[in-house]
Amino acid sequence: MCGISCLHLKNSPKDHFGPEILTQMNDKLIHRGPDGSGIKWFEDQQFGLAHRRLAIIDLSDAATQPMPILDRYWLTFNGEIYNYLELKIELEQLGAKFQSQSDAEVLLFAYHYWGASCLDQLNGMWAFAIYDTQENLLFCARDRYGVKPFYYLDNSSHFAIASEIKALCAVPSHENVANTAALLTFFSENAIETQEEGFFKGIFELLPGHALSYDTNSKSKSIYRYESYATYAQTPTENDVALALKNAVSLRLRADVPIGFCLSGGLDSSSILYLANQIKQERAIDSLQHGLHAFTAAHSSEQDERQWAKLMIDASGAKWHLNELDSLQLTNSIKELIYYQDIPLLSTSTFAQSSVMKSAAKQGIKILIDGQGGDELFAGYQVFYPTFFKELFWTGRWLLFIKEWRQLANSPTSKTYIFKEWFKDVLSYLPLKIQRGVQNRQKNTFWPYLLQRPITKRQRFSTLQGHLGAYCRGHQLKGLLRWEDRCAMQYGIESRTPFADDLNLMDIARSLPATELIKNGWSKFALRKALNKSLPASISWRRDKKGFSVPEGEWLMQSSAYWVQIIRSKIDLDQSMLINKDQLLMDLNTIFTDPQKQILQNFAFKYACYLLWIETFDIEQFA
Repeated sequence: MCGISCLHLKNSPKDHFGPEILTQMNDKLIHRGPDGSGIKWFEDQQFGLAHRRLAIIDLSDAATQPMPILDRYWLTFNGEIYNYLELKIELEQLGAKFQSQSDAEVLLFAYHYWGASCLDQLNGMWAFAIYDTQENLLFCARDRYGVKPFYYLDNSSHFAIASEIKALCAVPSHENVANTAALLTFFSENAIETQEEGFFKGIFELLPGHALSYDTNSKSKSIYRYESYATYAQTPTENDVALALKNAVSLRLRADVPIGFCLSGGLDSSSILYLANQIKQERAIDSLQHGLHAFTAAHSSEQDERQWAKLMIDASGAKWHLNELDSLQLTNSIKELIYYQDIPLLSTSTFAQSSVMKSAAKQGIKILIDGQGGDELFAGYQVFYPTFFKELFWTGRWLLFIKEWRQLANSPTSKTYIFKEWFKDVLSYLPLKIQRGVQNRQKNTFWPYLLQRPITKRQRFSTLQGHLGAYCRGHQLKGLLRWEDRCAMQYGIESRTPFADDLNLMDIARSLPATELIKNGWSKFALRKALNKSLPASISWRRDKKGFSVPEGEWLMQSSAYWVQIIRSKIDLDQSMLINKDQLLMDLNTIFTDPQKQILQNFAFKYACYLLWIETFDIEQFA
């Protein structure tokens, strides 16, 4: 886990400021790599690579980057190739001579021997750039679901890449101009980075599962998708799922530094902690030699999940680090959070996640393993149920439809929610005027605060696996992984997510039929069954699905004076022409006094974060 950046000066063959610019970019990423830094500048091409190091595997100087091999290739790499030991054996048989014990060097030789097809062999998370000095070609890639970040800009003066947007803001030809299209999506759809061009005009995201090539001679780039949505020919068994998850966790225990675990009260994080404990009992694990350490966010509210987390602490014997959070801590940390996130926040859950990472850093933990991605792989959200029932209906399994409908009490959803989603599907076929009319009749919505309405096409799915695939490959999972990455890297922590980046586990989950993912009303049925005899039954068969829950409404009302002051004092910074500022200012006080107005409170919170974002990144232009 590190910070990477590259820079090409297109129009200045002898511009001596190139290394200085690249150094400034690299310095912006110091939090991602506090253990060291390096820069390699190629004067003849006016091109360079930079790296900030968080030492995880092979802590010696032999693993420093940018890393060269064979007097030809240079690498800057962020991530982990978990199957590097297995790949190393194959590469040695092909003639590779290794000088380090790092996975980075394995990646370099994999590219040398296999070219771009090496991506098909990698199990892990990555965003990397390899420069071929013979071909003057830069080859870059991002992991399949976007665990690791990758941004780039390409204008008439510069081509540059970086792990975070703030590093690209240091490129002289870039101006911080807010992208109103992305802002409108943020406010109206509660979503981030749904398109390649995000909150900053001119800065683009290399999408998950994509590779990029850039020729420093011709100054041209090409981008393509390498990831294929593979499945198994036969339906996986319960044992297949259990074994794949255990192997995924086992690979992610490979490290030369201490590992800890994020622990909520849910099935995913509990599964990981249980399996890690089981593996530790079977064999010595260097990264766990100081024991199991689990980190939980807690708060004084009905949404607090410590009672569930404690069940896993008692079952595993892990040392528990409980982080008590409140609204004052939120307001004290919000400005810093926005800087490290590069964008405004969607909810207060990002603060809770960041606090867990901070706690781990204080304990000397350099890696946290988290359960992100389990809901997208195994159908854990209520949004998947309407699609599940549609699949049963349209494939003629009507008796099963009725049986499952009668067992919704076991699910995280309700018949009312499903009917509403089906209604939205039908509504999406109707003219836009009718859709807007229905929207305007809704109560307690933020529509009065928007001067513009986006024209969005509702995604409709006929199969459950199709719906899951869209979530995994689209902006939904990527967005959650994005928050996690920045929260972790803010404190020099590597976050590992076996559900979101293990190749074998993903392929197995993709191969499960809908009736194994949702069964007898239960979400994530295949995962529950696979771990049924391992976890406490109250965890395995827990009905309510809270996710990473925080008492957002309570916190915002408790700290309402802060948010009102932010909005009133900074509202003139907003020149986007997207928000009905007069209406929002008129309603501010009443929004934060009514517990029933949580949707409006979240909107005001997002707007306050947006104003702080404008101020933090000195944004004066909107386009």
